[in-house]
Amino acid sequence: MKIGLMIPNYARWFRDDAVWEVCAKAKELGFDALSFVDHVIITKNQYAGMGNGYMEQYMAMAYVAAVTNAQGWKPIFTQTINVIPYRNPILQAKMAATLDSLSGGRLMIGGGAGYIEQEFDALGLDVTKRGEMTREYVEIMKQLWQNQMTSFHGKYANFDDMTISVQPTTRPHPPILYGSHGPGPRRDIAKIYQGSIGSFGQTEESVVEFRNDMKDLDRRWKENGRTGKPYLMAMDRAHLTTSNEEAGEVVTKGVVPQGQDRPQGSVLRVEEGQERVYMSDYHLTHVDKFVDFLNRQEAEGIDMAVIWLPSYNFRGMTNLQLQLQQMDILAEHVLPRINQDKKPIEMDFDGKTVRPYGDDIHAMDKGGRATVA
Repeated sequence: MKIGLMIPNYARWFRDDAVWEVCAKAKELGFDALSFVDHVIITKNQYAGMGNGYMEQYMAMAYVAAVTNAQGWKPIFTQTINVIPYRNPILQAKMAATLDSLSGGRLMIGGGAGYIEQEFDALGLDVTKRGEMTREYVEIMKQLWQNQMTSFHGKYANFDDMTISVQPTTRPHPPILYGSHGPGPRRDIAKIYQGSIGSFGQTEESVVEFRNDMKDLDRRWKENGRTGKPYLMAMDRAHLTTSNEEAGEVVTKGVVPQGQDRPQGSVLRVEEGQERVYMSDYHLTHVDKFVDFLNRQEAEGIDMAVIWLPSYNFRGMTNLQLQLQQMDILAEHVLPRINQDKKPIEMDFDGKTVRPYGDDIHAMDKGGRATVA
């Protein structure tokens, strides 16, 4: 299993020297990937509860790619999540191709359809059309990436014999994973994408649900003539501790909109027009428990675990100090006890097994060209 690190591109402290320090530490620890989150415009409650410094995702990725180039290492750049409908598909294709070519072929798109109604409204988009927008946008982008000149006629773009000029280094195109849940998304993943993004629960019930979902996805995958298996990425949030006394404590960050109670269970299901609750619970997790959790993910078929470590002010530590402290704990007490493989990544592209990053994902100085497995 490969290990990724969530980059705090949502926080205003993550600027200038702090970017270099976090990237240098990630290089030292041997992370396989760096992941980025995505929001364009947010409400005051979201600002308090979700992040107070959201950078534009692709621009942040490009800057961090330049930093890692200067530091002499080549992680994959991915997203959990990139909200595909937020950006014009032609412009988005060019942004992604530019990032992939400048980084030497290291982009793995982690796409999703989005869900925040206020953000869609502010961007002049219909949130109820996000599914169909995502499907067509992805098709447009793939056409532009795979053809020097191409034409497209659809609901959201129309053009004849045109080009975005820049082509991605990763061939046949940067892999696209899709983050969502349910039979509809699994149908789309099996037809369109290289794999899936999700959260791997810690209860027996959630593990059984995950297994059933993966059986359904595997069945659909084979029915569509796909090779191998869908590439599976999980996002894991944890505040690590080596103290048995601290383990189990919860740090809650965020706000509940006025007049609302915090719901039990999923915070994503609200009435139409109602603002969502923007809160995150960081459970202080003993390193032994987190090791078991990651090893169980690998046993269940997860290919990459993206770890989201906390970076808030905590017991006298600044944001950056906590981020680096958590990375050190991860390096000393967790990473040596899991199977962090360095094998080439293999994915299905239109019925063919391809290594989109070549034979060595950490040695792409010569271009990172894809090879057929």
